[in-house]
Amino acid sequence: MGKSGLDMTEGRVMRSLLAFSIPALLANMLHQVYTLTDNIIVGRVLGLEALAAVGVTTPVIMLLGSLIFGINNGVTILLSQAYGSRDIPQMRRSFYNSLYLGLLVAAVMAALGTVLPVPVLKLIGTPEGPLRDAASYIRISFFTSFCPMLYFLFSCAFRGMGDSRTALYCMIVSVTGNVFLDLLFVAVFGWGVAGSAWATALAQFCATALAAVLLFRKYPIIRPQPEDWRPQGAILKRIAGLAIPIALQSAFINLGSLAAQAAVNLFGELVMGAYTAAGKIGALALLPLESLGSSLSVFTGQNYGAKKAPRIRAGVRAGLLLQLLFSTALAVLLALFGRQFTALFLTDPPAEMLDISFSYLMITAVPGILAGVMFVYQQALRGVGLVRDSMYGGFVQLGVKIAVVLIGAMALRSLNVIWLAWPLSYIAGAVFVWLRGRRSPWIMGSAQKEAVQRGA
Repeated sequence: MGKSGLDMTEGRVMRSLLAFSIPALLANMLHQVYTLTDNIIVGRVLGLEALAAVGVTTPVIMLLGSLIFGINNGVTILLSQAYGSRDIPQMRRSFYNSLYLGLLVAAVMAALGTVLPVPVLKLIGTPEGPLRDAASYIRISFFTSFCPMLYFLFSCAFRGMGDSRTALYCMIVSVTGNVFLDLLFVAVFGWGVAGSAWATALAQFCATALAAVLLFRKYPIIRPQPEDWRPQGAILKRIAGLAIPIALQSAFINLGSLAAQAAVNLFGELVMGAYTAAGKIGALALLPLESLGSSLSVFTGQNYGAKKAPRIRAGVRAGLLLQLLFSTALAVLLALFGRQFTALFLTDPPAEMLDISFSYLMITAVPGILAGVMFVYQQALRGVGLVRDSMYGGFVQLGVKIAVVLIGAMALRSLNVIWLAWPLSYIAGAVFVWLRGRRSPWIMGSAQKEAVQRGA
């Protein structure tokens, strides 16, 4: 169906997952280089206060990313299911209708970016020092939200057809451009924290243009036909039905991060800087587990479209094994080099900051297998269209995280208790989606074969 698309409905399950997951993992790791580059350059060039300013924007920016994530993952699921069932017209209609929906959301976000930043930052207790730079960073990110929206839409189109390699190539261009522009705008032009935000947006815009050219050249089947340009209510409704629960689930997770950021802000700028640095390292360490999980949603979607339930269940088992292997290796790496990684963010980091960051990594990221199990069942549920079940798991995860953060911040005034919110929320989320997966004949067991044959 395309020059480089990967058909995961045939062949060995583990080989199919790895063939798709490795390029996807590299692309997602490179995406984290965006924020690492921003933080390292800002911290080293502008200092601790500027690093804290960028760090405090992260949960707010991620709330914006929740909408982008939801829409684009919704279209990935639809494209992978259509790819598995060989329904080419459905693939095109899903892509172009998601484009309309994404541009509408980006327009709304650009408008909200003019009024929300300062009130939200004050709500979470941002100190006056980092407040102005943080507000500027958020305004620019919201105003330019169409750049990541379009970029990830094209990236998800590649992924839905099993082509994670081309998505990786586009990410390489984007990250390379971002590093160059960050250095130019922040270190050379002296644009401060705002320069970092503009660098990210411009790099994503260039990568979008490249992705559009590659998509239409490599996959003529996705080129629009006259009837594809018309918005279609049924498809928009289906995209929204997938996108809204995914976006809400991502928003729940980021609301938990927002609560954690508010708690961290109570401890001052040094702790804010430590949390910013360690948070980026922790996110990068957990990224292989998250990437394996998201790859499973494409694998599951294709096999759901092809009506191959036993293959889906084999994919879940393979995904769990890979999560165990990756999480063990990452835990050892963090235990050995966690302090050195954190020290990259400042030219002369205080010893107390390194101690705080290391404690965060040991408690939140080392027990990564907990998150890995949760990711597997979340994404398997999404791939077979059970996005609401995955969303309900997000509710559970959010509730546990906020409860533990409040206990740690308000009752005990303990950072280590706050950090416990991460592994405890992973346990709660994993148990919930595992229980929901047991009810689906697509994901676990071999019962209810008639339901599978009907496509239920």
